[in-house]
Amino acid sequence: MVNDVSPDDVMKAVAETKLLLVDCWAPWCGPCLTLSPILEELEQKYADNEDVKFLKVNTQDHKQFASDNDIRAIPCVLVYHNGKLADFDFVDFRTGEPSKTDRIIGLRPPEHYEEVIKQLLK
Repeated sequence: MVNDVSPDDVMKAVAETKLLLVDCWAPWCGPCLTLSPILEELEQKYADNEDVKFLKVNTQDHKQFASDNDIRAIPCVLVYHNGKLADFDFVDFRTGEPSKTDRIIGLRPPEHYEEVIKQLLK
């Protein structure tokens, strides 16, 4: 189960984990609730890989964290790599154009999250 943590716990994990995916969510958000089992399945898949970790932050309870990270829509999965927000290639689902980003916004299929994991673990 992906642990729901405080922003302080996120910063500790950022320092200790090669690749950290942080699900920014709220209990009233339907797509957030749909994303949860997708991330839990990925967490199980990568359970033997100590370089990958998954956490959740409730943006309703931690509004300052959401503001500090410029989270304007949820679900939003922040991706940290080697101690800082990542810079990875991702295709914009609206335009089909590739771009650089540090987050995955909106509900996406498991393959999109796994693609980012594989890209950053190279």
